[in-house]
Amino acid sequence: MYLYFCFDVEDIVHPDSDDIALDIAARLADVGVVASMYVVGEKARLWERRGRGDVIAAVGQHDVGLHTDHHSIHPTVSEYLADKEWQDGVVEAIRQEEPGVRALARIFGRYPSTWATSGGSWGPQIPAASRLMGLPSQVYTHVRAGESGACWFAGQLSYPDVAAIPGGEDAYSDDSTFEAALPKLLEQVQQAQRDGRTCLGIFGAHPTRLRYKVFWDTLNFNRGQNTPPDKYKFAPRRTDAEYQTCLRNLERMILALRDLPGVEAVSTSQVNRQFAGENSPVAWDDMHQLAQTIVDSDSIGVENPLASPAQSLDLLARAVLRLAVGAAPAYLPLRTVLGPEEEPPMLERAVAVEFEAGVALCGAVAQHVAQTGHLPTCLLAGDVPVGPGPLLRGIATALLALARGEKPNRVTFAPGAEEPAAAAHLVEEGIYRMLPGWSPHSPDLRLDRLALHTRLQCWSLKPAIK
Repeated sequence: MYLYFCFDVEDIVHPDSDDIALDIAARLADVGVVASMYVVGEKARLWERRGRGDVIAAVGQHDVGLHTDHHSIHPTVSEYLADKEWQDGVVEAIRQEEPGVRALARIFGRYPSTWATSGGSWGPQIPAASRLMGLPSQVYTHVRAGESGACWFAGQLSYPDVAAIPGGEDAYSDDSTFEAALPKLLEQVQQAQRDGRTCLGIFGAHPTRLRYKVFWDTLNFNRGQNTPPDKYKFAPRRTDAEYQTCLRNLERMILALRDLPGVEAVSTSQVNRQFAGENSPVAWDDMHQLAQTIVDSDSIGVENPLASPAQSLDLLARAVLRLAVGAAPAYLPLRTVLGPEEEPPMLERAVAVEFEAGVALCGAVAQHVAQTGHLPTCLLAGDVPVGPGPLLRGIATALLALARGEKPNRVTFAPGAEEPAAAAHLVEEGIYRMLPGWSPHSPDLRLDRLALHTRLQCWSLKPAIK
């Protein structure tokens, strides 16, 4: 199992927090560990303005990802996406985050390895935007599928799973607390191994919390406030002895995990390369099995690593187009397909169309994907709007009939599941549970649009595999 050690380098309030990142980076480099340092864009620019080339050089020995451009400064990620529709949100995310990408690329001389979520502030447009910015992955994503430790969502490789020392950074400062916590973490990691996990993030620390007892943003950006720099409040510090104890125990934890049998410590860049790409040619037998699984199920699953539900609809529609005019295709290429951009209508009664009209609907699906990269919100079967769920089942049924050498007179679209089964749970856990509890968020943060677009993009969800 691959372990990648994560550090969120974010404190823009305390100038001497710069030295904490330096201490961690130097200490881990000395013992041969390449960590994943997720740096806020503004933090890197502060190092540059302060002339901290020593910090930049030390951190640059490790993997570097972007931990948002401004972290807790308002508007946060969820705040600037809260009222956006899909496309406007992707554009806004690029506008807000691309300066951080450019800053890290300039300051460290290489492109960031990932985009790492800040605290509980996230939006479903972020994976799509980070992919368009050329970032290979997203870390701390709020969605998951499968047990590998990685998934595809909105076309982006996404890592949801992170383990941490029980008690967080406070556990490092007290030896007895640390001694009690470390075995629990080791057992959690070993259980992930036994479960067949391919990769797992290990959250090392917020460097600032090894020196400070309270988060910098809780004091200055809590519940929507933006404290100006000349009025920043400073957190109580740990003693020098406590700080050294933190560093020592942090190193002990990382070495204990690195030395577990069957574990390989890697950077985020390295773990990115362990997973196969999202798209590959799909053989006819696999297409046939995919269609059979869809027809046999009462729900829309996201656990098939071969194709997401959105890719399945696009793939099977193109397969029907081929079968309607000739032999079964030996292979068809997968395409990156995102979910619909708006809420589909619910089909209340079955609707059937002539076979030729069903084939035309397959062509409309394929054309819409080619033109937009998204599933259509709905298509008209006669005069009835039909969303992706019924389209998926109807087209899969038509494909199986054609594969048996039968040309159906009609293609039927029936009521049933309208969205992937995982959508409701992921929205509840990733939006309604995670976002309201993050202290910088404004109490009146709107969640309805974020929830809707998370649900719709569950059509693009599937496990990532090696």
